Amino acid sequence: MAYRRVTAEERELIYRWLREGEAQNEIARRLGRNQGSISREIARNTGLKGYRPKQAHEKAQAQARRAGPRRFTDEVRCDAEARLKEGWTPAIIGGRARFEGRAWVCAETIYKHVYADAKAGGTLWKNLPRAKRKRRRRCPRQDGRGRGQIPNQRRIDTRPAEVETRRAIGHWEGDLINGANGTGNLATLVERKSRFTLVDRTQSKEADEVALKICAMFKTLPPRVRRSVTLDNGKEFARHEDIAKDAVMDVFFAHPYHSWERGTNENTNGLIRRLYPKKSSFAGIGRTEIRRIETFLNDRPRKCLGWSTPRESLTAFLGCAP
Repeated sequence: MAYRRVTAEERELIYRWLREGEAQNEIARRLGRNQGSISREIARNTGLKGYRPKQAHEKAQAQARRAGPRRFTDEVRCDAEARLKEGWTPAIIGGRARFEGRAWVCAETIYKHVYADAKAGGTLWKNLPRAKRKRRRRCPRQDGRGRGQIPNQRRIDTRPAEVETRRAIGHWEGDLINGANGTGNLATLVERKSRFTLVDRTQSKEADEVALKICAMFKTLPPRVRRSVTLDNGKEFARHEDIAKDAVMDVFFAHPYHSWERGTNENTNGLIRRLYPKKSSFAGIGRTEIRRIETFLNDRPRKCLGWSTPRESLTAFLGCAP
């Protein structure tokens, strides 16, 4: 539906109905408008003497005449581009033009022009304060946006309640830690109750390779400690049905961008990052180094385990001597 400005006649009606004590939602209903539109109209034009329709209309007309995208003429554009190359920011360009009484546009209009130019192969973006070719997302992503869909996912909401309580051993969380570009990744699997961790390296993030590696990792353990695994929502886990079948366990997925739903795994990944900070190369990680990482994690006493180690906790469950 196209946006319609509030008219002078509507402002007179709003004024009259407010004086009669009508609620804003009733006024919106009578005018056939959204309640938010009426609420904003009243809020921005209510002063010490209340809502005044004449002053409200005059103010709205003045606002409608202000410079905006329609004023982004060739002259204004050329001036903006020249100022950018001199090191001015979009905010300075618009603010100074307005101060001098010249035609102006807001900073957002200039930013949009710069990013459109970048998309077309231009270089105006290099003159921005942070010299970024693409604009950062201004709001959190919505669940699943931009990631594609992994078929036949079982969400964490359908996971048995006992997983959340940590009373039973055999429920795991999984993720992939990225190394420096082209140097591989580390697949990590953490048991929620004992905190026992399995680590291995993958050369790529291809779903086939990741699934094979995870299955091989789980098969080093007896079936009774393989009950479920909750994975990150990344496409590298697209072959989750193969994992479920081969490892004989239930596979669940956290919600996109809800890393706290795999908090144990995220905490463990943070410990690994002490050994390998972000952007570290994983190219030289072999079996010896994998064992060193697992030893660092599994033989480290944990307060949450009463200062036992994850290995001792899992070994006690299996009924074996420490």
